[in-house]
Amino acid sequence: MAILLHIETATEQCSVALTDNATLLTQKSILEGGFKHAAKLHVFIDEILREANISPSELDAVAISAGPGSFTGLRIGSVAAKGLCFALDIPLIALPTLQLLAAPHWQNSKVVALLDARRDEVYTATFDLGGEELSPTQAHILNETSFADLTHEPVCFVGTGAEKAKAILPKNTKWQFLPTFPIATAMPALTAAAFKKKEFTDSTIFSPTYTKSVRITPSKKDALGRVV
Repeated sequence: MAILLHIETATEQCSVALTDNATLLTQKSILEGGFKHAAKLHVFIDEILREANISPSELDAVAISAGPGSFTGLRIGSVAAKGLCFALDIPLIALPTLQLLAAPHWQNSKVVALLDARRDEVYTATFDLGGEELSPTQAHILNETSFADLTHEPVCFVGTGAEKAKAILPKNTKWQFLPTFPIATAMPALTAAAFKKKEFTDSTIFSPTYTKSVRITPSKKDALGRVV
């Protein structure tokens, strides 16, 4: 028996879940306009512990969705998770957010997880059947040739960037697009496996993955070639 708390705050959706190993005990989530994470996260944690009749001292580990995603959301979740781990002297498990998006779908096909960034940009990672990571998390500017190497394969594009990808990528009957948010209830199997293997992260130095691309804006010059 391992009582595990899961925290996911990488996007506009704020969610938590409590499990006994991978078995869900209870969960809470909210998705509203604007970020409610600061107001809701600790309330949700208190509520699910009470609902399951579990005291904080009975927690065996805290799992955090580690990014990429919203800077604000990731910071709020990270501070909460690290605070609990420090106060209770329990381990932290950090799971990549794109892995959480892909996990419910990789039993059926390859999965491209996409988190909306800005303009035509997404954070993305590709996973094979069964969950092996084929390409690491990276920022990518979508265009018509994106993921051309997957043209002849069944692929599930999943995440908050799926609709953006569908609008930009060429039509392909082998591809499906599922606009979804990462959520804490997608974490338990991954968390339980990491807990069993003792794949812990040092909570004192943990920092979320703030992946972003470098954008270079060309300098404007006057008639004499001077930068203005």
